[in-house]
Amino acid sequence: MIASALLVAAIALPWLTLMPLHGVAAAAAHAITLIAAFHGAGLAVARLAGQRNAAPLLVVQWGIAALIGASGIAIACRVGTLAGHAALVFGCVAIHTATLGVRFAEHVERATAALAGPRVWLVPAALLVGLGAVIVLGAAGASAAQPFDGDGHLVAQLRRVLDTGALMDPIGYPRLAGLGAPVALAAVASGAGDDVARAGDALAAVLALGLAVSAMRVREPAAALWAVVLVAGAFALPLAPFDPLPYWTCAGLILALHHMLGEDDPAPLPIAIVAGAVLALRYELAPVAAVAVVAAWWRRPGDHRRTAILLGGVVAVALPFLIARLVAWGSVPSLTAAALSHAPRGSIAVRAALTAAIAVPGALVLRIALPDSRGLRIAAIATAVALAAIATHLTGAGPLSLRIAWPIAIGFAITLVIELARSRWSGPAALIASLAICALMYEAGELPGHLRWSRRMAAAATGIEYLARPPGDARDPYAPLLAKLRPGATIAVWVAEPDRLDYARHRIFDLRTPAGARLRDHRWRDHVPEAAALLTRLSADYLLFEADDVRVLRTQGDLIYRWLCAVPRPICDDDLEAVARDHHVVAERAGVRLIDLRDGLDAPPAPDHSP
Repeated sequence: MIASALLVAAIALPWLTLMPLHGVAAAAAHAITLIAAFHGAGLAVARLAGQRNAAPLLVVQWGIAALIGASGIAIACRVGTLAGHAALVFGCVAIHTATLGVRFAEHVERATAALAGPRVWLVPAALLVGLGAVIVLGAAGASAAQPFDGDGHLVAQLRRVLDTGALMDPIGYPRLAGLGAPVALAAVASGAGDDVARAGDALAAVLALGLAVSAMRVREPAAALWAVVLVAGAFALPLAPFDPLPYWTCAGLILALHHMLGEDDPAPLPIAIVAGAVLALRYELAPVAAVAVVAAWWRRPGDHRRTAILLGGVVAVALPFLIARLVAWGSVPSLTAAALSHAPRGSIAVRAALTAAIAVPGALVLRIALPDSRGLRIAAIATAVALAAIATHLTGAGPLSLRIAWPIAIGFAITLVIELARSRWSGPAALIASLAICALMYEAGELPGHLRWSRRMAAAATGIEYLARPPGDARDPYAPLLAKLRPGATIAVWVAEPDRLDYARHRIFDLRTPAGARLRDHRWRDHVPEAAALLTRLSADYLLFEADDVRVLRTQGDLIYRWLCAVPRPICDDDLEAVARDHHVVAERAGVRLIDLRDGLDAPPAPDHSP
């Protein structure tokens, strides 16, 4: 009876989002709808792979990867609008509903078997659901969350996709640290509901930990203790929960790869699709994807059909994102975006050699120190290679790449915990791990600022409270300035809220990227004509420019600097201010100026630093 009720709820609840719900109820319904969409997409992958009885939470990770790939195809075909992603999400929810309905008796039997016997698993499950609900709903209500993911303004690019169906911005969408899958995944989440798009990575944390708990086969008190320790420790980690960097999305997909590679005969298609999604998310994860594909191929190197599936699955997910980026770059004169974003780097051969020199000893040490398990050995190799590549800057885009070491390490650590929970030493090891996790939670409780876990939980609770309030003013604050411009005008923008622009009406280039930050450096010397040359190459008609009144002093000499800036001299401008000063101001409002660039912009081109 309980199993039947749970299955009926799983069928019906995802469709509640079509009702006129508001606040917390709407956010919860949207999250359930998104989980059902992931499950439906994963069921399609399972059907193609012949994996009829795969674990549901593993199937959900397959669905995340598959929807990333499907969104990439939609973006490459320029149909990835909000309507397109909503159709994609609810199509997958329909697959979820139809499959559970057609195989109702079979699923009831499986649920009854899972509920039978000791129910010690209820403790970690309840802890996961309770804490997970707080962080997911809190993230959904965090309207002032950080919009940057280390590779650009993620929220602005999300708005561009939902408005236009594509990513035709060679400046705001260089995605030098990845192919753009975070934007696609956020667009998929928006198809279920706008609020859950902000909570995507928080939801991914719950799903990844759910996969870990289910993989532990929690039937004994020792395994249940392991699961409780894992859930509590994961939520106490000093990571910013609302950062758009896909920490837990990456960790969950990496965990799924490690889990599949530990099986006796893993299906190649799910491995390929998950590896392709991992590659498209961040370049720092490329070694993990490569090791997983090679390890799967190594089982049967003579099976050419299996090899074709492995390679074809990775290409099918990753290639559309590469095509979208090449099309975006091709929309302006050659190498314009590369000239702005290129940063000098050392020899690839030297960095590859250093990576091997670090990874090989690290993998050997892990191999000797860890239990003898096929999945754990492959996970150790993938982790060692990926971390070594980050350390030597072989993958990624600068210092921010070090943050991606977290999901790599988390995926390996969870795999190790699962292996220990299954071993005959799980009882004593769980007690020791419990003491370690208590120390971690105490230490995480003493950290300053938003890293303190109690502070983060309190902030999440405040976010839930915010969901119950009436929605704020969502109007475009820049619309009055742009109202008189002809549709299709090319506008370069540097504003605080580029996600509130109308990307369907104008052709907009977002200059506010990490690579473009030097355009706002206040100089003590004559300006290089880089900004003028960039705007010329982009054929920009206008510059929408928000004044920066807060000048960050990067050198000593505060008094001298302030005296110089009190005098109207060009040496106190940044590059965009220098361009704006030399052109006509079309309109101005609340510190935002619209500059007409169609006359007088004849500066010589900037040096091309592209390779």
